[in-house]
Amino acid sequence: MKRLTVAWLSGFLLISSVLTSYAQTNISIPEWDSSSVSFFEYATKIPKRNKVFNLDLEMHAGFNADFSSGELDEAAFRFRDVKIDVTGEVNDRLFYWYRQTLNGGYEGLSLENLNESIEYAYIGYKLNERFTLTAGKQDVFYGGFEYDENPLLIYEYSDMNEYSLCYLTGVGLGYQPSESQEIRIQVTNSRMGSMEDEYGRLPAGFKKPRVPLFYTLNWNGCFLDESVLLRYSVSAAEQAQGKYMYSVFTGQSIEAGPVYAYFDVMYSQGKLDPLGLLTELVQPEISGVSEEEEPEIPVRTQNAAYLSLVGEIQYRFHPKWQLFAKGMYESASIYKAYDVYEKGKYRTAWGYQGGLEFYPMADGNLHIFLTAIGKKYHLTERAKALDASLYDTVRLSIGFIYRLPLY
Repeated sequence: MKRLTVAWLSGFLLISSVLTSYAQTNISIPEWDSSSVSFFEYATKIPKRNKVFNLDLEMHAGFNADFSSGELDEAAFRFRDVKIDVTGEVNDRLFYWYRQTLNGGYEGLSLENLNESIEYAYIGYKLNERFTLTAGKQDVFYGGFEYDENPLLIYEYSDMNEYSLCYLTGVGLGYQPSESQEIRIQVTNSRMGSMEDEYGRLPAGFKKPRVPLFYTLNWNGCFLDESVLLRYSVSAAEQAQGKYMYSVFTGQSIEAGPVYAYFDVMYSQGKLDPLGLLTELVQPEISGVSEEEEPEIPVRTQNAAYLSLVGEIQYRFHPKWQLFAKGMYESASIYKAYDVYEKGKYRTAWGYQGGLEFYPMADGNLHIFLTAIGKKYHLTERAKALDASLYDTVRLSIGFIYRLPLY
């Protein structure tokens, strides 16, 4: 009986202590309409006491009306993204980042023993004030500002950023010689799975490399009191034994009051089609293989090159309202003739986006959008001779984007 009394008394004291803590911390919790408060803090009135664990839920969804060649193809509700995002600082030097999409990409890939749904899974360590080391699955250190934006906020990427490999396992080293300059070098895998996972059916004579690595050098700079930013990178990888790909990404941005704008120029070429768009576009009958005998998996196109120009302007005409417009020019070419492929341009795409965004909350984590997105294609006579075809597309969307801080 005494033990039971002691147990009840201990429980009462514990509950009293918690309630007292609630009462003391109620005043310190600001309103929910604030970026400094998570859902947990708002609901429990208990403030977080460290930065070791932060959990966010990211959602991008809407109602889309898709048109192909001027005719309605489909109109339905759709989630573009649902992700969990976990970050934390273990101490002043050690930090981590884990992010995973919840709506696709769960098939395991052999080389990294991970699936595509995991975007970030790395730890970082600040060696000193100027050097930072990261190890694990991370984004490639490309330049450009469309690439640098949180994918949650992107309505549709350019072809270059949509189809380039983005999240790979490796190590990166950042060096910051001054507050306005940063130099980063990175070595990652050049693919997540097998050669077949990445490229499909390989051309004759192409063998997997013994060291399938991707090398990137990146420079970031800011000028004029951070109103002008630059992001440049060069990358190289051995796609197959003795066969390489190269890419250059450059980005320039400017911010002046309520106006923000950027312009990216990106180029990539490889002995094996680095994006896969030409492979999908033109798959002619070659080497005497009939249409009936041709495998379902297409042979990867060789000697492919891509150029992308992307520009966007945003105008925040009111604290809660923003207009934006985005344009893209992209081309796909063969830089060296082989088989039935002539040297020259095969595909050109013009993309356009525009819309209105409404931010109802002060923290900016939630916004409602109304957008129009379209792409218009032009195929050269070289592509048409190989029976290639593409259809112009338009999408009208209304929806929401919400980065919800859970904890």
